[in-house]
Amino acid sequence: MCWAFYISSVNRFRVHQGKALTTPARPSTEDTPTSPLATTFNTELSAAAYGRRSKRVAETESARSCPRALFPSYTYLYYPQTSRLQHLSSNPIPSITTASSHTAPVMSCCGHESDAAPTGYHGSHAHAPQDSSPSDVCCSASHKHGEEKDSIVHSHAARDDCERGAGSFDRVTLIVKGLKCGCCESGLSKAFHHIPAIKNHQVNIVMARVEFDLNTSELSIPEAIARLQKDTGYSFELLDHPEGQVLELLVRDPSDICRTPKPSGVTLLETKNKQVWNPVRLFSGRNTPLPSEPPSLVESTRTSQQFFPPEEKKAPSSMFLQIVRVHYDARQIGARTVYEYYQQHAPSQDVKLAPVGPHPSMSVGSLQTKRASFLFLITLLFTLPILVFAWGDFTKDRLVYAHVSLALATVVQAIATKEFVPGALQSLIHSGVFEMDFLISMSTTTAYIFSLVSYVFLVKHKPLETGSFFETSTLLVTLILLGRAVNEFARFRAAKSVSIRSLQANHALLVPLGGRIGPPSATRKIDARLLQYGDHFQVPPHTRIVTDGDVVYGGSEVDESMITGEPLPVAKGLGHKVHAGTMNGAGQLVVRVTRLPHENSISRIAAMVENAELSKPKVQALADKIAGWFVPAIAVIGLMVFLIWLFVDRYSNGRGWGSAVVRALTYAIATLIVSCPCAIGLAVPMVILIAGGSSARFGIIFRDPQKLEVARNTTDIVFDKTGTLTKAELEVIEGQFHGGHTERTKGMILGLLENDKHPVAMAVLQWLKKEEEGSADGTEPVTEVRMIDIQSVPGSGVKGISEDDKLEVYAGNPQWVGVEVLETQHTVLCVTVSGALAATFRLVDRPRQGAFHVIKMIKERGIRVHMISGDGEGAVDQIAHLLEIPKIQTRWRYKPEDKQRYIHELQKEGKTVCFCGDGTNDSAALKQADVGVHMNSGSDAAKSASDVVLMKTYLHNILILLDISRAAYRRIIANFSWSAIYNVLAITMASGAFIKVRIEPAYAGLGELVSVLPVILIAFQMKWRDYGRKYRSLEHS
Repeated sequence: MCWAFYISSVNRFRVHQGKALTTPARPSTEDTPTSPLATTFNTELSAAAYGRRSKRVAETESARSCPRALFPSYTYLYYPQTSRLQHLSSNPIPSITTASSHTAPVMSCCGHESDAAPTGYHGSHAHAPQDSSPSDVCCSASHKHGEEKDSIVHSHAARDDCERGAGSFDRVTLIVKGLKCGCCESGLSKAFHHIPAIKNHQVNIVMARVEFDLNTSELSIPEAIARLQKDTGYSFELLDHPEGQVLELLVRDPSDICRTPKPSGVTLLETKNKQVWNPVRLFSGRNTPLPSEPPSLVESTRTSQQFFPPEEKKAPSSMFLQIVRVHYDARQIGARTVYEYYQQHAPSQDVKLAPVGPHPSMSVGSLQTKRASFLFLITLLFTLPILVFAWGDFTKDRLVYAHVSLALATVVQAIATKEFVPGALQSLIHSGVFEMDFLISMSTTTAYIFSLVSYVFLVKHKPLETGSFFETSTLLVTLILLGRAVNEFARFRAAKSVSIRSLQANHALLVPLGGRIGPPSATRKIDARLLQYGDHFQVPPHTRIVTDGDVVYGGSEVDESMITGEPLPVAKGLGHKVHAGTMNGAGQLVVRVTRLPHENSISRIAAMVENAELSKPKVQALADKIAGWFVPAIAVIGLMVFLIWLFVDRYSNGRGWGSAVVRALTYAIATLIVSCPCAIGLAVPMVILIAGGSSARFGIIFRDPQKLEVARNTTDIVFDKTGTLTKAELEVIEGQFHGGHTERTKGMILGLLENDKHPVAMAVLQWLKKEEEGSADGTEPVTEVRMIDIQSVPGSGVKGISEDDKLEVYAGNPQWVGVEVLETQHTVLCVTVSGALAATFRLVDRPRQGAFHVIKMIKERGIRVHMISGDGEGAVDQIAHLLEIPKIQTRWRYKPEDKQRYIHELQKEGKTVCFCGDGTNDSAALKQADVGVHMNSGSDAAKSASDVVLMKTYLHNILILLDISRAAYRRIIANFSWSAIYNVLAITMASGAFIKVRIEPAYAGLGELVSVLPVILIAFQMKWRDYGRKYRSLEHS
C-alpha cells in the first residue's frame, strides 16, 4: 500500500540527489511559505467527494494548517517499486501561466510550471528520478499496489487529525446492489454496528443508498467496503460526489493530458477508474483496470495517485477512451474555455466531453430490475416443461419425464442457490441476522431435496404416494423471482417518478455576447455543461430553461409548477429571474447565466431531497424492529407447523411416518414462503419517498423527514411578522434628518446599509437613492462614506465606523440605539452618529396576499396562531388586527433569544410548535421549534437551521405541508395494517388452520408479490393526488 505521509514522531531523513541528510525537527518559518492554492481549496473541496471506486492520497499542503512542530514543511512519498524515500520540496507553488505566456515554463507531470527548478523537482511536488522516462509520470484517481489493497485519505483528514486527535472521519456514500426488503436493511444496520470505525450510518432501501461516517485512521474506505461485502453478501459501489466545478473529458492517454500546461484557474486533474468505448457507448466492465503510468503528486488538496509495478504497465488502448476529471475555479476560467484549451493543446488526444450517465441510484435500480426480470424469465423457461409433465397425462413414459424434470429442476435450483443462499449465510454468520432469503433458501432447498428423494424412489420403481415434487420446487422459485422482479420494478419507478434531476436540459443555444434573438444561425448549440458565468443563451418557445439566470431580452410566460408549485404561468421580462427546469411559454427569451448547472435550482432541490431520503422518522424504527424479529419468528412458526402436522397425521389420522413427513413438509414450506416482511420494510420508506417527491412539486422541501411525521401533530403555529406574514417590501413613508449634517448622514447610511439584505435596510437604501434621483437637478450627488468594521446584530440592527473620521454609526430599532420614540403603527429605523440621533425613518408593511384566508383556515383546524416580531407594539398590532390574530398571542420587540424562549415556553405546556420565519434572527427559533419552516426568500443561515424549506413564499404552502404530513401518516398506518392482515391470513391459511382452504407450497411464492403491491399502490396515491387544488384561489385573493 502506497501512502503520502508526514513524518513527525519517527526518525526523519531527507533524500536529495541520492544523499541522506538529517531532517531538522522544526523548519524555520521563512523556509516554509504556504501555498495560496492549497489554502484556498482546503476549505472549498468537501471531504464527502470521492471518485467512483477512486482512491485518494492526502496532499502535502493540507497539513500546513496544523502546528509545524507536528508536520514539517516537506513530505515524503514511498515508492514500493524501488523502496526509497522521495523528498517533496516545500517551495511555494509558482504562479500558473497559460500557453501564451512569454516565458516558456518548465513543465511538470501534471501541468505544473516553473521558470526554474532543481533537478528532480518542480514546484511543491516530486518528479520522477532522472532515470525515469516522462511516461512514468501521470495523475490518477486510483491507487494500486500488490494485491489490490486500496487506501483512500482525503485532504481534510490530516487537518482533522491535528484538530480531533487520532480519529479522522470522512462521510462516505455507497450504492448497494441487491437490497430487497426491510430485513435486508436490518442486516445492513447490524453489520454497520459490528464495525467500530463506522458511525452515524443511514440506509435507504428504496434508493439503494447508504451513508456513514468512517474513521479512516482505523479503516480505509476500500477495506470498509470489503468488510461490508463480506458481512452482508451485497455489492457496494462508491458514489461519486464531485465538489465544486468539475468537467469530465474523454482522452486517449491521460498521462499526456497531465503533461499539458494547465491554464490559470484549473486546480486539479485526475483520472477515473472507468473506460469508455471509443466512440459509441460506455464500456460495461465495472472493475476494468485503467491503463495508466505511475503518477506524481498533483498540486491540490485532493491529490490522486496510482502506482503500478513495472510488470503491470500497459500502453493506452486506442479502442477505449479514458475519463479525465478537470477541477477548475469557474470564477477564473469557464468550462468552455477549459474544454477548448485542451482540444487545442492536445490535438492527438481527440478530447471530447464524457457522456452524461443517469444518477447512480437510477442506474442500480434499472440494473437490478433487468436482472430480476431476466432471472424470472430464465426460470420460467425451465419451469413450464416441468409443469406440463406434472399436470399432463404421461403415465407411459413417466420415468423419461422424471429424468428431464430432474435436469430442468436442477438448473432452476442452481439459480435459486446462487441468488438466495450466499447472502443469507453471510448475513447469518457475520451479522447474526436472519433475512428473508434464509427462509427462501431453506424452503426451496428442502423442496428440491425432497424432489430428489421422490425421484430416487421412482427410479427404483417404488414411487411415493405423493408423486412427483419437482413442479413444487421449480414453481416456488419462479413465483418468488416474479415477486422480486415486480418489487424491483415498482421501487425503481417510485424512485424515478420523484427524481427532479430529469428536468435538467442537456443542451443550450449559446448567443454571442451582445447578440439578440435572431435566426438559428445566430446561436450555437452546446452542451449545457459548457455554459459559463455571464453567457447568454436563447430559450425557444415551449422548451425548458437550461439553468438559472436573468432575462436580458424578450418576454414570455414561464410554467414554474415543477419547481415552485406555482399553478399558473408567470410573466417574465427584462430583469426577471428564471429557474432551471421550468418550461417556457410561447415567447422567446435571452437569459444571462447566473448559476451553472451544478449549482442551479434543480441541483440544489435534488440534493436536499436526496439527503432527506436517507433520514428516518421514528415510526421507521418500529418497522425495522418488527422486520428484524419477523424472520426468526416465522422460522419458529414453520418448525411448529411441521411438528404439529407430523404428529397429527401419524397419530390422529393414522398415516405412516413417510406420508406424515411429506404432508407436514408441504405445510411448513408454504408457511415459510408465504410470509413476507418486505411489506413491513417498505411501508415507511416508500411513503416517505413519494411524500417527499409530492411535496417538492409544490415547492415544499423536507430537509428532515422526521418532521413529516411530526407536522401532523401541530397545535400552535408561530409566525415571524416581517417577510413571513407581510410582504417584506417595506416602503419608507417618512424620513427625517437631525443635527444639520444631512448630506454627510446620508453618505454614512449608504455606506453602512449598502450590502445589508434586511428588508428594512433595503427599503431605506432604495428610498435614499430615489431621493437623490429626485433632487439631482443642480445639486451635487451624495458621496457614499466608506464604512469599516460593519457588524450586523440579529434582531437589532447594524453598526459600523466611518473610515475617515472614525465615527461610530448605529442603524436599528429605537431600543437598541437608545432612542425613545412615541408608539406608532409603523416600523421605525433610527440612525445615531457617535450616540447622537442623526436620522429617523418610518416604514409601512402590508400583509401577504391571501394571508388572512390562510390564518383563518389554520384556526379552523383548531391550531392556534401566534405572531412575534422585533418591531414596536403599534406595527405588530396593526398587522395582527388585519389578520385577526388575538393580541394575547402576539409579541413585539422580541430579540432572537426571546423568540426561542417563547417557543420553549409553549413546548413546556405540551404544545407541538411549528415556527415559520425567514431571517437570520429566526435561526434560533427555527431550531427550537418542533417543525422549523423557512421561507426561501430569507437568509441562508435560517435555511440551514430549518426542517422544511418553502421554495415559494406562498403562505398556503403551510396548509399543504400539514395535509401531506397527515396523508403520509395515514398511508404508513394503512401499510402497516395491510402487512399485518396479509401475514396473519396468509400464515394461517398456509399452515392449515382452515381445513378446507389452504395455500399450496407451489403457489406460496406469490406471497411477496401479493403483499408488496398494495403497499406500493397505497404510497403512490399521494403522487396522484393534487394537494394544492383547493388552495389555488388563495394565491390571487
